[in-house]
Amino acid sequence: MPATFQIKGSLFTLSVLQILSTDLDEIEKQITTKIKQAPQFFNNTPMVIELTALPQTVKLEFIQSLTDMLKKHTLLPVGFRLPDNTLNEALQAYGFPVFKEGKNVPAPIVSANKSHVLQHKIVETRIRSGQQVISQNGDLIVLSSVSPGAELLASGNIHVYGTLRGRAIAGLEGNTNARIFCHKLEADLVSIAGQYKIFEEPVAPLNNNNNGYQIQLKDGTIMVSQI
Repeated sequence: MPATFQIKGSLFTLSVLQILSTDLDEIEKQITTKIKQAPQFFNNTPMVIELTALPQTVKLEFIQSLTDMLKKHTLLPVGFRLPDNTLNEALQAYGFPVFKEGKNVPAPIVSANKSHVLQHKIVETRIRSGQQVISQNGDLIVLSSVSPGAELLASGNIHVYGTLRGRAIAGLEGNTNARIFCHKLEADLVSIAGQYKIFEEPVAPLNNNNNGYQIQLKDGTIMVSQI
């Protein structure tokens, strides 16, 4: 009988929603505001819910109410990070995996004497809406433009020699030194090493001689500047 399934390794990005309060009404109010800023990004978006920053013990009833509220707003909780192990068994019985705390991975150091080298990906054609392009072990270089609804992901830097629209996610493995470069910036969302910035409107050039933009992390904050 031919095989009916395969188990394959793959690379996916998951947004982490860090909860800082147990006030569900206020959480819902702020979630609603955030979704209005980028409705396409938050539509049926899988998320890991992080509860490690809460000062008090979390009850299962709060987690259930939080989960129901997020689903109502088309966010899809796929797992949790908890401050301790007390609720692990209960959450797993409720149908959710518990994720271990992630760690930032420094940028890889490449030596000419090593067999492991960065493998940059170059795309010469326009990235269409709905396409996802991934460079798992290096920079992603796009020689054309990126359409709305497209997504770029790279473990290293992202270079777009046209207009960047859609989403660009660099530093997938926690590389905080990764940057995003583009000639014109009209993205909905950019991310570096897990830190996100959402744009409600295209970034206006600071002068008439726009040579492009670079996006980088400074003190844990996404910063956009002209080149």
